[in-house]
Amino acid sequence: MTTSAPESVLDVISELLVERFEVPSDEVRPDAPMRDLLTDSLMVVEMAITVHEVLGVKVGEDELRDATLAGFAASVETRRTDR
Repeated sequence: MTTSAPESVLDVISELLVERFEVPSDEVRPDAPMRDLLTDSLMVVEMAITVHEVLGVKVGEDELRDATLAGFAASVETRRTDR
């Protein structure tokens, strides 16, 4: 039996976008702007809450709107490892 490597923050956020926020998987690319993936303010708020619950990192709504998926994931990853 093989054990898989821990999922990256990018993988976790990508999965959340597809499974919880029902973003089509072909739109979930590292260079995609988060504001294009989270199409309304409620989705942005829900993602901020979900990232805090799942990954233990508080994120701001502006940060979510202004970053690409990869940039946002890298920012969250940095704060997870700083603890």
